[in-house]
Amino acid sequence: MTYERLMEHAEDIRREAVAVTMAMVGGDPRRRAGVEREFADVPDAFRVLTGFPDPERIGVDEMDDVLCGLSMGDSADLAVPANPELARIAAVNAALDKWVGPAGERVRRGFVEPWPAFVRNQFAVGVVLRSALLAHREIWARARQDADQIAEQGLAAVGACPDCTRTEWTVTFTVVSSVAAVVAVPLGGVAALAAGGVAGVSQVVAAAGPGEGPRTSFGADDPGEVVERVREAIGLLRGHIREQRATVAGTLRQAGQLMADRPELFGWRR
Repeated sequence: MTYERLMEHAEDIRREAVAVTMAMVGGDPRRRAGVEREFADVPDAFRVLTGFPDPERIGVDEMDDVLCGLSMGDSADLAVPANPELARIAAVNAALDKWVGPAGERVRRGFVEPWPAFVRNQFAVGVVLRSALLAHREIWARARQDADQIAEQGLAAVGACPDCTRTEWTVTFTVVSSVAAVVAVPLGGVAALAAGGVAGVSQVVAAAGPGEGPRTSFGADDPGEVVERVREAIGLLRGHIREQRATVAGTLRQAGQLMADRPELFGWRR
């Protein structure tokens, strides 16, 4: 199955549920209208899962450019080489050694000496923003897979009902683990940012990749129960999506609050 054909699969479930139920009642034509009504809204149940953003259109190229511009070369990420322009601050610092007096001292203490920490802290926030984009992309990629899985498992469960045994199936909600990377970023560690611990931040983001989500088991004795379990699975998926998006939003709010509360960590004035 494919996500783009989700509504077709929903119609397949409706049609199969009607066919199996009619077979279970001996094909009694007097029951036909009632059975059709029972499953008529199955496609509507899946409609809320359509229109998910295309994850391929959520890019991070611009954030990659930002990180390359802010890189001091200590991110432990070979894909983000050091920006040689940033190394010129050392020459500026040497040239200012001959500037004596209060003005020169203010420039050295307020700008030149803390410059590396400013850049590292800005880089750390850039890592968080990039991770948020990646997590957002992963949410919708996995949400699409999970929606497809619900339809596939539901159709198979309906088809298994005539076997006269209880039908059981499992849905793995992979979307639950889609934002592991952004969750792992210790943005709240103001002290770590102030100390310029960017390598540690980047390593945590890289190491905490998405894993497998929780498995949820369902069981039913007839097509009507299968459809009810499918509705439950759809509700669970929507809830998981909301939770993961809230996690990303919370991390971004935390980043914004940190920059608003401590602009001096980034070389900004209030």
